Amino acid sequence: MAERKKRLSFNFETVGSIAAMVIGACALFVAWDQAQIMRKQQHASVLPAVSITSGFSTEPEGYAMRVAIKNDGIGPAMIESAELVVDGAPVSDWADLRDRLLPPQLHANFSSSLDSAIGMLAAGEKSEAILIFWPRNDETRAGFDALKARVFAADTANTYFGVCYCSVFEKCWVAGPENASRPKPVKKCDRAGDDVVARLLQTISEEN
Repeated sequence: MAERKKRLSFNFETVGSIAAMVIGACALFVAWDQAQIMRKQQHASVLPAVSITSGFSTEPEGYAMRVAIKNDGIGPAMIESAELVVDGAPVSDWADLRDRLLPPQLHANFSSSLDSAIGMLAAGEKSEAILIFWPRNDETRAGFDALKARVFAADTANTYFGVCYCSVFEKCWVAGPENASRPKPVKKCDRAGDDVVARLLQTISEEN
């Protein structure tokens, strides 16, 4: 009888220990799950969403080509790098862009406004990275029409302006016309610090 009571007591203790372990594991899982939810909420609360817009406009004084960067998200975006690709090859400087993209009529007699792409872009903020303006005349009109036709006919996977940016939690994405509907997530911005707009700004002032 005593032996039986001893076995029952042992079984109860074993069951109690197992139950305590299960409850502890469940509590640990719940705590981990809540931490993951809170982490996702924190990331979502500062999520940037960068888009690139480019276009051509005819104005009373002449013709303009623009490229702008906008943050449509709810958190700041750190723009780490910017590139301009023409026919599948990155643009190195102004002479390279001029020779590979612009018709001869647009090689001279223009004004420009270039703003370095790299830096913090606040939620809802827009930065006009590239503005090139040609005065109105028959020659620049013909060149501008040829430029628009060339760009509109280009494959956006091979000719585009793109940026790599990160959130304050170091989650990073690549945005550009070739994936304008949804930025592509990446582990990090491999070419951080490389800014084609800064190179254009330096070299365009030397030539124009």
